[in-house]
This record gives sequence, C-alpha cells and structure tokens, in this order.
Amino acid sequence: MTHDRLYRIRSYEPRPDGLAPITAICNQLQDIASGHADALGFGYHDLETGGHFWLLARLHVMMDRLPAYGGAVRVQTWPSGNERLVANRDFLILDPAAAQETVMGRATSSWVTMNASTHRPESPSEVLSTRFIPDRERALTFPAKSITRLKDGEHETGLTARRADLDINGHVNNVRYAELCLEAVPQAWEAAHRCLGLDIQFRSESFAGDAYVSACAEAGPDSGMRTLLHRLTRINDDREIVRMRSWWQTG
Repeated sequence: MTHDRLYRIRSYEPRPDGLAPITAICNQLQDIASGHADALGFGYHDLETGGHFWLLARLHVMMDRLPAYGGAVRVQTWPSGNERLVANRDFLILDPAAAQETVMGRATSSWVTMNASTHRPESPSEVLSTRFIPDRERALTFPAKSITRLKDGEHETGLTARRADLDINGHVNNVRYAELCLEAVPQAWEAAHRCLGLDIQFRSESFAGDAYVSACAEAGPDSGMRTLLHRLTRINDDREIVRMRSWWQTG
C-alpha cells in the first residue's frame, strides 16, 4: 500500500540560491498523492463518478534540507489514518543519490471528501470503499490541533488570483496558496533565511479574480528555527482563506 516515485528537479524550479523551494516539494506531494489514489481506486475520476472530489484540508511539511538544481528526490507515500471527516496521508522525501538512501524531509496531510452538489464534507468511510491503512510509523504529525491565527500582520501585500492558479476543480490550487502566503515575506528576510517547513490550513475556497491581502509576522522559535505566521484574507468579504506557519533556517 506504499507508493513511491522519483522526481528530478526541473530547470525552472530552483531559486537564485540553486535550491528548489519548499513549494516545489509541495507540488511533488500533490502529484504523488493523486497518482496513488488513482492506483488504489479512489482517485479524481473515481470520486467524480459518485459526485465527490478530494479537497486538501491541511498540509505539514518539514525538510532537513532542500534539493539542488540537477538533483532528484524519491517521494514515498501511504494512507496513514482515517478520522471522522478526513483521510490522512503521510510522505517521506528521500535522497536517492546517497550511498544509503537518507530522509531529506517528512510530511503529513489531511483530505476531505467533498460532495460536489452540496459543497459539504462527507465521511471518507462512507464515500470510499475499504481503505487499508498500512501498519507503519507515521512520517510526521501536525504540531497542534490548529494553526494559531495571525491577528496583526507586520508585513502585508495585495495579490489577485489568476486563471492560471486554478486546479481541476476550478478552485485556486493549494500550492498556489502557499506561494501567495510567502509573497508577504520581506526580501531581506528571504535573503537571510531559507524556508524548510510549512503547516498550512485551507479554510475556504477561492477563485480566479479574487483579491487578497497576504500578511505575515514573526512568531516564536520552534525546533531551533525562526517561524512566521501567515494569513491570506479575501478583500471583498474579509474571509480568511488560508492560515499558515512557516519555519526558517538562518543562512
């Protein structure tokens, strides 16, 4: 019940420091999760037939280091648990070039099976056929029941969702939300730090043309790294779309 795939770092992914950003890893996680769900018989088309679709509710990624231009990672994933309204999935990000394949990062996620007609979540146990959970150690757990809400943003920027940001369901893609949150981070901070971790909670749908305020502020240290809290708010109804915490290594 474990699925793995090799991903090469493509030429358009690295930043000026030569490393792929954590959002590139998030894209890989999204891709392999979709592929594994297809193989297990509860992928996009399987749920579509029954009038449902997958919606990512939360994603937590922690990297020890980021892959470089010309390199590759091997991502491994498996269903890791069922809860009342969410299905959990874990990931390992491995270095295939190491003599003994080493772990570069870990991630966990929670997914909702959404009714396409009512746009309300339904229990995965009712929507899916038997979903086997392998008996193995979790890759990572969420650090808290929910992400702390950012009340006052120290840094803010205005952004608008593009048509190119939409996913197959017609909503803004989850990795785009992470990128929108990171846009509020000052350039001076990014020049002195490297983002190695994200915990992002998706709170509401949004669509092309929606205008946002992306805000962030420094929070307390965690795991030996500095952290930021983020908030993405839609302007026309003041709705909080995304809540996120990020972990940054100095240097």
